[in-house]
Amino acid sequence: MKNYGMPYKGSKNQIAEKIISVLPEADYFVDLFGGGGAMSHCAVLSGKYKKVIYNEIEPLIYKGFVMAINGEFETEKRWISREDFFRLKDTDPYVAMCFSFGNDLRSYAYSKENERLKKHLHEILFAETPEKSYALWKDFLSDYKEIQLDCSNTYKLLQNLDHLKRLQSLEYLDRFKKVHGLDIQCYNLSYQQVEIPENSVVYCDIPYKNTNKYISKFDYEKFYQWASSRPFTVYISEYSMPEDFQEIASISKRCTLGVNKQKKTVEKIFINKHSEDYNGVTRNL
Repeated sequence: MKNYGMPYKGSKNQIAEKIISVLPEADYFVDLFGGGGAMSHCAVLSGKYKKVIYNEIEPLIYKGFVMAINGEFETEKRWISREDFFRLKDTDPYVAMCFSFGNDLRSYAYSKENERLKKHLHEILFAETPEKSYALWKDFLSDYKEIQLDCSNTYKLLQNLDHLKRLQSLEYLDRFKKVHGLDIQCYNLSYQQVEIPENSVVYCDIPYKNTNKYISKFDYEKFYQWASSRPFTVYISEYSMPEDFQEIASISKRCTLGVNKQKKTVEKIFINKHSEDYNGVTRNL
């Protein structure tokens, strides 16, 4: 599975391709609640659209996405301590996205007990020379004698450096632009302020109701009124919507709740009712 967009809570990375398969071709793909950019990224790769418009109202997330597609994380290798995190999380996208717990942008990724171990592994991986890396590894083995470091255990330790997996997502977005010429127009506006070009697919990954995923409060009733009154089709990701909207697809997804814990959820795609794009069939993906 490809990695789409940046690490961000609520990302559609896992199901982006399935969602895009439901949506029609058009000149423009308008991602009004862009978040980590997974849907915008996937839309470009799909070849179904000539241009993609990414919009995100949260300044920090918008800044991070623009930095990623401009290659500004290419040489990023900072270790961020707990103290650094709370000092920088509101202004530095790398800090907030790569070192927050569950990509919530608010809490630090590692417990006080594990922070020192994670820092040591980080320094080994980012050592400037093989000799320095070897010396740091010897120190690590000396400091953590209680860890049985066979090959599988070592691999698991390195895989559990969550911030490195998230950094890889940022770097992938940069590499993709260099190879494919990422054609994305970016805005930092409210969804009502974005100008919708003719022949556009308008997609809204709104904050899911009764969840705690996002920074700002969201006015659901205002959005429902806006979406239902549009003269064009609006595609919306949600678990449920008011009667003014029609479900056109449901997508099964596994959500990680914690270490070795998962649950299955069903995300749905809705459109504003009486849309010409609805043929009376709900697709199960």
